[in-house]
Amino acid sequence: MSQLLSPRPDPASSPPPASASPRLAPGAFLAFARELATRKRRGVLLQVNLNRSDRLSALAQEPRARLAIAEAMRRVESILRPSDRYALASMDEIWVMLVDLPGAALAELASRTLRDSLTRQTHIETDDGPAIVQMRPAIGGAWRHPDAGQDPMAVLAAAADACQRAEQLEERILILPAQSDVELVNRGMLERELRLALHANELDVHFQPQVALASGRCTGAEALVRWTRHDGTSVSPALIASICEERGLMTQLTQFVLNTALRNLMTWSAQGIDAHVSINLSAVTLADPAFPTLVGHALSTWGIPADRLTLELTESAVVKHERSALQFMREIRDHGCGLALDDFGTGYSSFAYLRQFPLTELKIDQSFVRNLHTDASDRRIVNALIDLAHTFDMQALAEGVEDAPTARMLHELGCDLAQGYHYGRAMAAPDFASWWRGFSAVPAETESAAIP
Repeated sequence: MSQLLSPRPDPASSPPPASASPRLAPGAFLAFARELATRKRRGVLLQVNLNRSDRLSALAQEPRARLAIAEAMRRVESILRPSDRYALASMDEIWVMLVDLPGAALAELASRTLRDSLTRQTHIETDDGPAIVQMRPAIGGAWRHPDAGQDPMAVLAAAADACQRAEQLEERILILPAQSDVELVNRGMLERELRLALHANELDVHFQPQVALASGRCTGAEALVRWTRHDGTSVSPALIASICEERGLMTQLTQFVLNTALRNLMTWSAQGIDAHVSINLSAVTLADPAFPTLVGHALSTWGIPADRLTLELTESAVVKHERSALQFMREIRDHGCGLALDDFGTGYSSFAYLRQFPLTELKIDQSFVRNLHTDASDRRIVNALIDLAHTFDMQALAEGVEDAPTARMLHELGCDLAQGYHYGRAMAAPDFASWWRGFSAVPAETESAAIP
């Protein structure tokens, strides 16, 4: 684990002061965190709630409880690097500072290792005989950017908030950026506005075309949420999703996108537009056992055949909820909907997922597609991913197609579908309908070259 966490050395900064032990008293730990902030060093502060099965004996400071916490600290130390520090805040809470990590992804990886280590049963031998202590840790983290200048107490409060939310998650891990006071106020205002906008149906859904490369026809679109505030400013979809995931609004947002997309499919069908639609699901939705039933109700409400709807999952979402993902996907497929694995090739990329899960579409990330006609390595990767999709009876969809040479090469490689600015940006529903009519009027053999 230490090798996984070792960052590239920063020549502009010196290492933290050496210590005989990574353990610090709580006050010294906060002083250490303050020194990192002063020297503009990156840091991820983790709060680990152990949730011990022997909490009562821990509160009473019984000997076996002290032995259990000693073992917990030994396990924490086993994954830390020389630059990292930790503190025992209480008999059921540990603080950990991971120094110079480039971002939240490695902090999440470290947290998984720490969680798995602490979850193993602790066997203790006491004068009263053997005892077993079980821990069910929840880990919340706050990632502090070196230029953010947050006070350590504010970062600790953010980690505590993340830890509280992690208690409700299947994976029991949540890493969030620690924000400045101004950012917190602005984010709080955005959250309140977003709640009101969702309640008043003031958000919008735009649609980006997906084109079948063999026929040159648009067969569907990806539904993407959009929000313009009353002051005219637009909020990025990533920020909308982040707020919704943090504040328990994701189910409401997903239902809004789902019903809006299906309502437009019904309208387009009446206009002679034969299309399907894809919507993105978050890891939060993947863990919701009631969501497949909601999908069935929505399809029935709008009178849309299930095969016109594809639900997109990311690799990271599948990894986070691997135990519940299979049942979720089976229920979705029982309805007759498609299932796409999004951004394939950028994350875990395990063939096991392709064998185990009833997927119908593999989306090839735009990072491999962007330089397809100039980079031989990317061509080999894309070719392999297309073959892989077909091996598992899935369609391959390439994202980020921005020019005709890339579209032609994808067609030559046998890719089934393409999506990107070469065909069209995400459009409001009426604009998509107008675009579809114009695009469908272009002869199939010249269509790829005719659309800029």
